[in-house]
Amino acid sequence: MQVNPKNMKLTYANSVFHLLKPALLVFSLFLFAISASAQDEAEIETYFAETKLGESFNFNERTIHFKEVLVDSRCPSDVTCVRAGEAKILVEIFKGEKSLGKETISLGANVNSFKTSLAIFFEEELDIEFLSLSPYPKTSRKIKASDYQLQFKITETVKR
Repeated sequence: MQVNPKNMKLTYANSVFHLLKPALLVFSLFLFAISASAQDEAEIETYFAETKLGESFNFNERTIHFKEVLVDSRCPSDVTCVRAGEAKILVEIFKGEKSLGKETISLGANVNSFKTSLAIFFEEELDIEFLSLSPYPKTSRKIKASDYQLQFKITETVKR
């Protein structure tokens, strides 16, 4: 019986491959498990708030304080205007008792909401969406500062 050396090499390579195949499979599963556990799990928390002028909304040791209506040039609802106008408000951001700064927000009359990131104030991923400023102007009444209410939504991505 003659043995062909070319066939022997192929048989040897096949046997080595068959021995390493389970080890490669286990190693691949191990790497997959490590990468899956290393990913941060994130949870989204949402807060809805309505505050009057001068009031604050507190959440997770943070505070959004509705300080002032700087401008309210929104077109009254009972008039047809060439320009829609806008409202500008001032909010102050706190973490604990410490003021982190003030932010001027512009709300357009033809825009339902205005979304901005508060990442400049916090390390966390935090967005605030200003939903409305009420009451909406009418020509028949003057809005007193104490009547203003700000509605907003805060979305925070919390990594666990």
